[in-house]
Amino acid sequence: MKITLPSSSLKKIVVATVLGACVLAGHIVLPVYAQPTSIVDQGGIDQSSLTAIPTRLGDDTSVKIKPGESRQVEVRVVNSSSKPMKIGTQAVDFTVGEDGATPVAITEKVGGSNRWSLASWLTMTPNEQTLQSGKIGLINVLIQIPDDALPGGHYAMITHQPVLGNATQDGQAVSAVNQKVGTLLYVVVDGPVNEEAYINNFMIPKYSEFGPVPFSFSVDNRSDVHITPKIGLTIRNMFGRTVETLQPETKNIFPFTSRVIEGKWEQIWGFGRYSAELKMSYGEQGKVVIQRTSFWLIPIKLLIALGIILLTLLAIIISVRRHILHRKEDQSQRIAELEQKLQELQKDKLQKFEE
Repeated sequence: MKITLPSSSLKKIVVATVLGACVLAGHIVLPVYAQPTSIVDQGGIDQSSLTAIPTRLGDDTSVKIKPGESRQVEVRVVNSSSKPMKIGTQAVDFTVGEDGATPVAITEKVGGSNRWSLASWLTMTPNEQTLQSGKIGLINVLIQIPDDALPGGHYAMITHQPVLGNATQDGQAVSAVNQKVGTLLYVVVDGPVNEEAYINNFMIPKYSEFGPVPFSFSVDNRSDVHITPKIGLTIRNMFGRTVETLQPETKNIFPFTSRVIEGKWEQIWGFGRYSAELKMSYGEQGKVVIQRTSFWLIPIKLLIALGIILLTLLAIIISVRRHILHRKEDQSQRIAELEQKLQELQKDKLQKFEE
């Protein structure tokens, strides 16, 4: 039996589906809101999207400002949809999620209670504009650092989103899924800062038969500013010779957060005990942290199989040798018996001749 839903019910189902997808997508958003804004109407789905440029600004500590001073930077937003769009821009503070990487916007006002707050120091011009399809909007961001600002890192998310309200399209009311894109702004307030970071939980399986050999560790940043550590992993064999040097990929680590870094040594075959030295340098002062561990890489099952094969071959060789030696002994004994019989015959013949 075929069931036909009213158009209004169909519209609600489509909207609910898209909203559910967006909620799920929100759990995997990486440093910037970068999901498209979708407009759903009775005629179908018109995908409308925004793009923020750049996704990060100042993460290389290039935006460093002294207390009481100001600086202006620029960000851009692109209307990648097929229709004109009115776009609003604002700044919000954020915290880092449990994974140490995903920023989570703080919607309530925090003012000076947040040690890393930056949003209240920012002024966006314009904070609202209409962009034609395919056009790029420029936003000037004025950063004004208070005289009593604490030295170190301060962070905000500059977000852009369509201003839809009671949206209409072709004279008809539409339902809208309103999402954001944005730029993470990193500002360092100049002054004396504490730089301190640690390597924790450096782990490699103590024994492996074959590679690749996985490893993992976490970097705990106790600094007043974000860091982008440079990390090198050196692997040496039992004779102390370097067999591999790896450089695990690292990203920004925010103050008072930890980030787990994983990787693997792609070596398949190995034999013996290996040592691993993890060296991390970070910060403007070039501080260095070193951690060491050791592990074994031995194909024990293969060695046992080879041992069994060698022992079997050795047993066969010994058995064949014994058989050959036994045959030689039998032949020697038979020859001796024949010689003895020949001597007896000669002796008997001689006795008969004398008689």
